[in-house]
Amino acid sequence: MDADLPIALVTGASRGIGAACALALARGGWRVALQYRERAAEAEAVLGRIRAAGGDGRAFSADLADPGQAAGLVAAVVEKLGPPAALVHAAGAMLEKPLAFTSPAEWSRLLELHALSAWILSKDMLRHLRKAPHGRGRIVFVGSLAGVTGLGNGAAYAATKGALHGLARSLAKECARWGATVNVIAPGYVETEMTAHHDEKRRAANLESIPLGRYAKPEEIAAQVARLCAPEAGSMTGQVMVVDGGMGLG
Repeated sequence: MDADLPIALVTGASRGIGAACALALARGGWRVALQYRERAAEAEAVLGRIRAAGGDGRAFSADLADPGQAAGLVAAVVEKLGPPAALVHAAGAMLEKPLAFTSPAEWSRLLELHALSAWILSKDMLRHLRKAPHGRGRIVFVGSLAGVTGLGNGAAYAATKGALHGLARSLAKECARWGATVNVIAPGYVETEMTAHHDEKRRAANLESIPLGRYAKPEEIAAQVARLCAPEAGSMTGQVMVVDGGMGLG
């Protein structure tokens, strides 16, 4: 393990966009701390791929919908790997349900997973961003096109993803004094477990609304995350970058 390499904490890294982000960052010269909730074997498989490619890191178990576990995650990374210079918050879950039938518990769980954990993790990251080499500190939230445009039968998901946008813009102003940046990647439809249940009829309807005519791949989202974490992106901050195949163009 090269102790001189910067450390990136990636949440939701056992699958989908989070796993792709962990791999992309490792290729970009980061040691990666992979957070997962239950899928230890899958997280270790991602870590195995990172090591096979010459990178390194460690997997960490935490339920980010539990504020207590979210609060301890950064400290665990510091203890086992060292202070992280980047946070990529890709953990997420979907709830497709009309607002009238969404329970307070369901709303709260999504809020805790997406937005409250982002606040807790970011707060715990600040002391390390201050000490990161100037212009190297990074926070990237994986939001959603739904947080920009809204989502019918998905108000809880859209609202909690949208909260990341306001948090990122506010944090960008606070972190600028240290040369650290804070941004959001807002994907449209991506080929992950979150969209795997789309049947042929629904997929066809969705594709009609996407000018490029396809769902994005996790690796395409991860590539944008890696670019935002690169030294060359030091002037990009407080932005919501939509990656949706043109779907938001209307």
